[in-house]
Amino acid sequence: MKIGINNIFTSFWFLIMILCGGTLTYFAFDKFFFTGDLVFIAKFFVGLIILITIGFLFYFLYKFRILIIDSDKIISIHPFCFKKQRIDITKIKQLELENFFAFRETVYRKIEITDINGKLEINDLEFENFEKLISELNFDRNKKKEIDLTQAKSNLSNLNFNVYLLSGFLIFLVLNSIWNSGLHPMILAFFICIGILLYASIKRKTKYKRIIKNYS
Repeated sequence: MKIGINNIFTSFWFLIMILCGGTLTYFAFDKFFFTGDLVFIAKFFVGLIILITIGFLFYFLYKFRILIIDSDKIISIHPFCFKKQRIDITKIKQLELENFFAFRETVYRKIEITDINGKLEINDLEFENFEKLISELNFDRNKKKEIDLTQAKSNLSNLNFNVYLLSGFLIFLVLNSIWNSGLHPMILAFFICIGILLYASIKRKTKYKRIIKNYS
C-alpha cells in the first residue's frame, strides 16, 4: 500500500502564506487596526490581505486530499469536502501523462486516470512521492521520459537559484548565531525549515541533472 506524501515546497509555501496572513490578522484585530486613525488606503490593503489569507485557507482545505494506492485500487479522499473517489486499477480505460505549469512557470507532471467510475488526477505539485505512486501503473514509459526531461530542463535554473538563496540564508543564520553567542528558538525554527528546503532542493537538483544527462 502506498500513501501520497504532500509536496514539501507546496506545503511550505502555503504554510508561510497562512502564517504571515494569520499573524497580520491577529495583530490587526488585537490592536484595533480598523477602528484607529490610519488612512483608508492602509486599512483597505490590510483588509485585502486578510481576505486573501482566508481565501487561501479555504482553498487549501478544499484541495487537500489523502491518496491511497493499494494493489488493485486507488482511493482519493477529500476529508474537508466529505468526498471519496475510487478507481479500479484493473478496469483502467485510459492513462494520460503530461506536463503543466504553476508558480512562476514551474513545470510539474500529472497523470490522468480514467476508468468506468470517472477520472482521477495524480500530480507532483501535490505529492512528493509522485514516482512511487504511479510506478505500478501501465503507462507509456517513453512518454514518461519525455515529460521528465521537459520538467528537468525547465526547472533546473529555478532550483539553482533556490539552492543559492537558501544557502545564503543558512550562512546568515549560522553567522548570526555565532555573533550573538546563542540560538534563539525562532532562529532555530528558521534554521530547521531552511535546512529541510535546502536538502530537498539539492536532492531535486541532482535528480534533474541526472535526467538531463541520461535522457538527452
